Amino acid sequence: MLDGGEAWGWGDLREALRAILEAILGRSCFTALSFHLRKALGEDPITAFLRRPRDFYQALSAFFGESGATVTFKIICGRLILLSSSEELTPDDIYNLLMRDENAARRVIIEMLEKLVRKKGQLA
Repeated sequence: MLDGGEAWGWGDLREALRAILEAILGRSCFTALSFHLRKALGEDPITAFLRRPRDFYQALSAFFGESGATVTFKIICGRLILLSSSEELTPDDIYNLLMRDENAARRVIIEMLEKLVRKKGQLA
């Protein structure tokens, strides 16, 4: 379900995103970053990424600076694209979409995570 992740449940989408972030950052760095982002966002950063990706990006920007946030966001999106087999997209596409239309970017992110969860379920 594109508009909220309800088809798979937030838990499945959250776990898929958590695994991606831990793979990119390593567990210790992910834990430290999560602590700082939670303070900035007022909620779990994974939940914020799913519900309010622009706020997540802005919190990354406050922590890493604008260029660091851009690179980090694009790396996350690149991994999502790869793992969900969404090769029609690029990290730049998702970043540019986020800057223009947060809701559209959110739908694309949720769709990729749903594809990833669906693929994982087929492999099990």
